Formats: sequence, C-alpha cells, structure tokens
Amino acid sequence: MSRDSTNLPRRSAGAGAHTEAGAAFTQLVIELFRLNGTMVAVGDDMTRDLGMTAARWQVLGAIGSEPKTVAAAARQMGLTRQNVQRIADWLVESGIAEFVENPNHRRAKLVALTKEGVALRQQLGRRQARWANVTGAHIGAAELRATTDVLKRLKKALEKRS
Repeated sequence: MSRDSTNLPRRSAGAGAHTEAGAAFTQLVIELFRLNGTMVAVGDDMTRDLGMTAARWQVLGAIGSEPKTVAAAARQMGLTRQNVQRIADWLVESGIAEFVENPNHRRAKLVALTKEGVALRQQLGRRQARWANVTGAHIGAAELRATTDVLKRLKKALEKRS
C-alpha cells in the first residue's frame, strides 16, 4: 500500500509538525472562522432595519414553516439549546413566534411562527435570495456546489472526532 506524500510530516518543522494536508486543514479552519465573522456581520447588516440580527434570523429560519422544539431547532443549526432558547424567547416576546402545545411531549413546547413571523421570514428570504444571487455570481454554481460537498465531508469527518 503506497502512502500519499502529502500526508507525511514535514521533516524540517520538528516535533508536532503538520503534514501538508494538516497545514491545509489548519488554513481552512482559520478562513472558516474569518468567514463566519463576515457572515455574521453581513447578516446583522441585512436584518438590522427589521430589528433582527444574524443569530435571530438563523433561529427564525430553523423554526421554518413547521413548528419544532427548541432542541430540534438547535440540532438542525448546530447551535446550543440554551442559545436557541434565549432567541426563541425573544422571538415570542416580539410577536414573531409563539410557544404552542406539543402533542408528543408535555413539557417541551413547540415554537411556531406567528403571521408576523411568517411575513418577516418571507421578507428576509427575498433579501437573502438577492444577496445569494449577486454573491454566487462572483464564484459560480459549480465551484460553490463543489465547496459545499467538501464542507459536508469535512463535517462528517469532524463528527467522527478524527
């Protein structure tokens, strides 16, 4: 069985040195952290005039058209239950969402969008589509799909705690 030289440690870097793939992964992680910060800032800018933030928008999107528990919304978006609960409480206080009875669980209420919440989600969806169309045109559909595939594979690898 032959070994790919890109996975072998660099000899000159000393103990704990990255392989070529390890160094590339580290650079990717750094860029993903930077990208996340930029995405949050852009999301905040896009929603500020509506009294929203990127985090609130993310939870609003996770709730979607079907009511769900806070825990289910958190799992869907890869967020902590506590953070989603805090935002769900704000959405309810703001009249954007409401807690409704859960036929499958007495204590875990479902979060559902109100009419105002549905309208807000649609408005944000139109903004997101315009932004995505303009931004996506800079990269191209094929490259974005390939990047998405790589990110999905990376997520699976990380979930295995490699």
